[in-house]
Amino acid sequence: MDYSPLTIIGVCALAVLIAGWLFVSFTAPGRTRTIVEWLAASAIYAALLTLFVHLVRNAIEADNTFLLVAFGFLCVLFAGGLLVSLYHTVASSRGGGGSGTSATN
Repeated sequence: MDYSPLTIIGVCALAVLIAGWLFVSFTAPGRTRTIVEWLAASAIYAALLTLFVHLVRNAIEADNTFLLVAFGFLCVLFAGGLLVSLYHTVASSRGGGGSGTSATN
């Protein structure tokens, strides 16, 4: 089979999400858990973003303006969420974050 880069990114993001979810489920609260929480949150945004980018590409091919606008809005929404969660991942790994929030609180 010939997989597109978008499919590979989506599948890898789902794998990171599942591994992170399992790690967080069985680990006591702490700095490492907080980093993994934000990494898993970033992975879910990446997986959803790849899904909606694929749907935008299908809407462009089908020349469907309504679906293009709807899925395009969701792409922008999940891209913003991805950027925020990546920022928190980097901030928590550097020891920053100030407020000490985690992705699950």
